[in-house]
Amino acid sequence: MGIEIKKLTLADCLSLESYSNLRPVYISERQPVNQFIWEEFYDTHYYRNDTYMMCVIKAKSMFSPMMPLCKTDDIPAVFSEIKEHWNKVLNQPLNMYLLDESFLAVLRTLPGFDEEFTVEDCRENYDYVYDAEKLRTLSGKAYHKKKNHLNSFLKNYEGRYEFRTLDCSDVAEIESFHDRWLDNRDYEDKHSSMRSEENGIHRLFKYCGFVDCQIGGVYIDGKMEAYSIGSYAPEIKCAFIHIEKANINIPGLYNYINQQFLIHSFPEAEIVNREDDLGQEGLRKAKLSYQPIRLETKYNIYQRSL
Repeated sequence: MGIEIKKLTLADCLSLESYSNLRPVYISERQPVNQFIWEEFYDTHYYRNDTYMMCVIKAKSMFSPMMPLCKTDDIPAVFSEIKEHWNKVLNQPLNMYLLDESFLAVLRTLPGFDEEFTVEDCRENYDYVYDAEKLRTLSGKAYHKKKNHLNSFLKNYEGRYEFRTLDCSDVAEIESFHDRWLDNRDYEDKHSSMRSEENGIHRLFKYCGFVDCQIGGVYIDGKMEAYSIGSYAPEIKCAFIHIEKANINIPGLYNYINQQFLIHSFPEAEIVNREDDLGQEGLRKAKLSYQPIRLETKYNIYQRSL
């Protein structure tokens, strides 16, 4: 039986984790929470067998695979199988999206790859990876301004703020805050992705008890003013921050929830992936200001012709 793609469901998302651990993968798309939130935006489908799993997304009006998750040694054979399916069964050139550096490096050892494929560097999809302890402590000269913003918040709201670890029983309150945040957001929606993200968050909450994620919130005077959703990959000791929303009219609140969520929900994490900036200038500036230790590069490849 050849490759037969099916619509991605929550159960399928949850099976991603075992494939993500076949080799060290650090991009945010490896996490079930990420794929579940963005399933609507990409109209995500999938295929899996005993060797690999790949998500298939709608891009440029046709379905194309994202980077398959498999062992490093299996990359050449897996890529060959996928390429043959797209070329001979679908009669389409193969475009593949969001490859990490290691996967691309293996492809470039294949005879004729560079002549057959164009490689696109996807800067707007790079993930920002940080030293977790630095974000918990904000120590050092590079974080001086962040520490000042945090201290200002702690002083101005002394005795009025509280961080809480949340669970499924808090979903209605989170959704109510999220609606308030949408009404007051200062956000450049470059890819018209806001609605899909919002729907993905509501869908995540609907199935809250089945999804392995952490949720944290900040309350001021007993009212929720920020929340964050993350997940953890213990094999690579990496926390992934998928969603972070805060009242923009409260200076230092983003600094506070950023720090406290890591302290309370991911104390064992050594690195933190805070996902990409989608090419949004304000978001890029904010993510760079937290001094990432590296950018997790991603690439798209396009087959020149059949």
